[in-house]
Amino acid sequence: MTDSNFMFNRPYKPFGMNVRVPERTIQQAAETLEDLVKSPTAPLFEFLEENEGVFNGDVAFEINRTVAQNFTIGSAMRIEDERVNGRNPSFDMHF
Repeated sequence: MTDSNFMFNRPYKPFGMNVRVPERTIQQAAETLEDLVKSPTAPLFEFLEENEGVFNGDVAFEINRTVAQNFTIGSAMRIEDERVNGRNPSFDMHF
């Protein structure tokens, strides 16, 4: 037993040269690395997608439309109230 490379009649191969990695393992490693790279930015893009209406002006348009409707309906109700009940009383506090 003086020979340190004795391997029961097998040829000597350094570790790593004779190891075959399955394709699925390589694919999973690639997916994991891709997820690690994309994961910090994923919440940002989800937020932007979820709130897209705010950034493209749809929400501002809806708010302005609602305010205009509120003003129009309020004006119509005040005019009708004045027509039915008369003018609101006003008191002159300056003598």
